[in-house]
Amino acid sequence: MFTKKLLPVLLFGIASLGFVSCSDSDDTTEPQNTEVDFTKGDFKQKVLIEDITSASCMWCPLGTVAIEGLEGSDYKDRVIGIGVHGDFNPSSVKDPFVLPGMTNLMKAINLKGWPHLSFNRNTTIPGTGFQSFIPQTASGVYTFSAAQFETFQKKYKLLNEGSPIGIKIESNLAATSGKVDVSLKFSQNIGQELKYVVYLLEDGLVFQQANATAMFGNNSGQPAWSMSFVHDHVVRATNNFLGETIAAGQTTANEFKATANLTYKTEDLSKVSVVVAVLDKDGNVVNAQKAKANTTLDYEKK
Repeated sequence: MFTKKLLPVLLFGIASLGFVSCSDSDDTTEPQNTEVDFTKGDFKQKVLIEDITSASCMWCPLGTVAIEGLEGSDYKDRVIGIGVHGDFNPSSVKDPFVLPGMTNLMKAINLKGWPHLSFNRNTTIPGTGFQSFIPQTASGVYTFSAAQFETFQKKYKLLNEGSPIGIKIESNLAATSGKVDVSLKFSQNIGQELKYVVYLLEDGLVFQQANATAMFGNNSGQPAWSMSFVHDHVVRATNNFLGETIAAGQTTANEFKATANLTYKTEDLSKVSVVVAVLDKDGNVVNAQKAKANTTLDYEKK
């Protein structure tokens, strides 16, 4: 149960900051090409949105609102949302979806509070910035605004003309283990070290969720538990939250190939998907792609 002692603190945070959040206690070496324009190329560019969330974080359902809103909008083919679970307050409930190593991601994106939505791991975007495009109605319900997202994405230059990196995904996944074959093509000479991250996601996982919003079955007017909360885009496995290295000499060839062998726990393979993200030498995501499990998704031209 939540106590009323929390409410003044939460309300103060809203009034003073304008945001709601839970605060936390064969390689050939070649010269690096520093002139790469990652905003142009032959391939479709997509934005990776990593939602740092927790079953014990009462404001974290706001991240769900933002991602579900984007996926139901005209931007659905340009964004890829994933849920990375952590233990915000394990004394209240232990989140069953936490993976080892996720704290490395928290550090990389400069997490300072929960919920935190990271866009392409761009640390100049505040973790609460997404709240600018999910305005709250008088009744306390948060809704996605396409117009306000357009302002947001233009400010941070999220949606580009194209990408010089194409991503092909092929997976062979069983209930508890499998492999993901990753292929990359380059429409220009990158000539610098890159990294690739493979995520295994699962939708439709039901588990309780702390909830301070007037949504998801909470009509009490107070923070409460949504006991049958549906968690989508949950990260069930990764090759490495910070990515595996692609040497600079391998980013000049026509095609790079690698295989990620994963072990994991899933409930329904039909609800599993694979995401591959490519990071530049500074750790920023420069392109991403998503495919259903046990399918082949070829390179997507713009």
